[in-house]
Amino acid sequence: MTRPLTILLLLPLVHGTIQAQLLDAIALDTVKVYHGLEHALKEPDKVYALDLSKEKLKELPEALFDLPHLNILVLENNKLRQLPDRLPELSDLQVLDLKHNKLEDFPEVICSLRHLKRLDMARNALTGLPPCLGQLTELISLDLWSNDLATFPDSLSGMTSLRFMDLRVIQIEEKEQDRISELLPRAKIYFSAPCNCGM
Repeated sequence: MTRPLTILLLLPLVHGTIQAQLLDAIALDTVKVYHGLEHALKEPDKVYALDLSKEKLKELPEALFDLPHLNILVLENNKLRQLPDRLPELSDLQVLDLKHNKLEDFPEVICSLRHLKRLDMARNALTGLPPCLGQLTELISLDLWSNDLATFPDSLSGMTSLRFMDLRVIQIEEKEQDRISELLPRAKIYFSAPCNCGM
């Protein structure tokens, strides 16, 4: 007995859903968010968004890499000082929230997350941005509010998709603010009032 035509037509769609890993913009904002790693690991193939906020994490748990379809990872309000070299294994990551951690050196491993669209690193202690940040050509939003940033490489111009950048609560001279704006002409950049830092 042959299958009904409708079932045959739907099979590729179902198969595609199972294989799909990169969520579109609407799905990113509406996908189920798992809270806590233990819950997520019970059905790892269904986990696209994971929130590990306020877990007092000093490092990322290895079990995180058992979630093959992770698109959104929220690590807000932890105690992270660095990120593991394995991070690029989360190759479908589009949203990474690291605000309010203990990061001083920008983890260059983030530059390997080529599909990253939103990166939030507000309220850390970052002192500079690495040249490799310009490799994030799909990045749309970059939040660096309240860091200790002093260096902004010319390679930031490579972030051609960037539309929003928050640099408030950072002391930046007016001339440097102008240079950053010229590097990213398509982005809306929020600055605090310029300082006379070199005076």
